[in-house]
Amino acid sequence: MRLPEGYLGITHKNSSAFAVSAALEWAHSVLYSGTTLYEWASQNFTRQAQAGRGSAFIFPALGRAENATHWVARHYRRGGIIASYLDDRYLVTRTPRPFSELLASVEARSRGIPTPRIIAGAVCRSGFFYRADLVTEYVPDVTNLASAVFRTKGSNLALRTAALHAAGNLVHLLENQRVVHADLNASNILVNQVGVVASAHVIDLDRCRLLSPTVRAPIGFMRRRLEHSLEKLAQRYGQPLNETLWTALRDGYETQL
Repeated sequence: MRLPEGYLGITHKNSSAFAVSAALEWAHSVLYSGTTLYEWASQNFTRQAQAGRGSAFIFPALGRAENATHWVARHYRRGGIIASYLDDRYLVTRTPRPFSELLASVEARSRGIPTPRIIAGAVCRSGFFYRADLVTEYVPDVTNLASAVFRTKGSNLALRTAALHAAGNLVHLLENQRVVHADLNASNILVNQVGVVASAHVIDLDRCRLLSPTVRAPIGFMRRRLEHSLEKLAQRYGQPLNETLWTALRDGYETQL
């Protein structure tokens, strides 16, 4: 596939990858050493970030990193029932997940969607399957929405309200820009809070649909996914969301940014 402007391709034995110029030498050396991008980060650094499903490791940005001081490496992992059969393996397709996510991320960012910039991605094939990693810029001082609402120690109603309102704003922006996230849940939204002021980023765009200007985004799909995720978490933690919190989220859907 043709890579977006600013990204360069790498191939080595059963691996294929891409990277921005600042990360090209590093990604090349890691893959040629016989390890993966995620394994390298997990073996050399212990600081972890919240990044969707599984652990993600933070490490200092390399080369000419433009404005980012740190990057984050994560490994693609399956969810749901299929994970018990395939674990972290994906069937080889024309466009593997890191490459799909790169295309979606670049286009989403061009439409004004707040999502971390992708630095590099890699696929390691074995027979009919592959495993994959992704490296993105690290967004400091964020926590995922699940933690902001249910697990953050000392969180109060005002902070939880602000986090949910920011998440609602994000959903509104995704709908307005015709970016349809296939699995928008409380772990795929990162929230930055300064007092009671909050903003949100979206991650895990590998199965995202980017609709043309002539197609209207389906209103309700991402809202239902997110609310279902919050309901499941509320049940798990024994912390049902009160009317104030639901109102904050739903008001965010309607707020013009």
